[in-house]
Amino acid sequence: MSPEIRVVSSAAAIHDPVDAESPFDVSGLTVAYNQAPALWNIDYTAPAGALVAVVGPNGAGKSTFLKGALGLVPTVAGRAAAFGAPLGTMRRRIAYVPQRESVDWAFPATALDVATMGLYRKIGWLRPVRRRHREAALAALAELGMADFADRQIGQLSGGQQQRVFLARALVQDADLYLMDEPFAGVDAATERTIVALLRRLSAQGKTAIVVHHDLSTVREYFDAALLLNVRRIAAGPVAEAMTEANLQRAYGGRLAATQLTAAIG
Repeated sequence: MSPEIRVVSSAAAIHDPVDAESPFDVSGLTVAYNQAPALWNIDYTAPAGALVAVVGPNGAGKSTFLKGALGLVPTVAGRAAAFGAPLGTMRRRIAYVPQRESVDWAFPATALDVATMGLYRKIGWLRPVRRRHREAALAALAELGMADFADRQIGQLSGGQQQRVFLARALVQDADLYLMDEPFAGVDAATERTIVALLRRLSAQGKTAIVVHHDLSTVREYFDAALLLNVRRIAAGPVAEAMTEANLQRAYGGRLAATQLTAAIG
């Protein structure tokens, strides 16, 4: 039986104290669609400078976890903080990479236009985009191997190229916290290697990335820590501690084949 959904006002809600040392800290995060819980009472504190995989079966609430924390979907209860302050007040230090499926690829914008959008918060709305802004966006595209496609309309790019453009948009923000929703989904092997290299550079710079990830076989190779979800929090911690056979079977309801478990736990 699903838990009863009851709206809790922010004034009445009681949460654990914010962890001022963590770049990403949520408490009691609850999201429901049509009274059915998509996330239930999630607590999670991310370690600074870590690459964190958010793992779970389809429908587990992984994307909703990021969107709820960012305020992109309504929450029933809970709070989200970044660097010791309400997450909504720290947007200048946060970059978000959405799922490619949520983007309107027919929008009349070039790859350079999209990358430059990452600077709009610094530029200011209705203020002109200067040469230095476009040069910074072009440098981000170049870092991701997309400089030659700067003038290409985004809908004319391949799936992997589109993902690189949105990563460039996040990269040019020079954020301290990166929230990425399935950046590896549907990309080619070269793009996957590019994304991994980018994540490692960000981590080496002391930045934190929370990444919704679907490939259990690469979690240990790509990430430092993992958060296992299936509506509720199943486990969290360093990959070796969180990605145990027992935790994975709990998260996936015992539906993982032996080969999948072997690939996941190493």
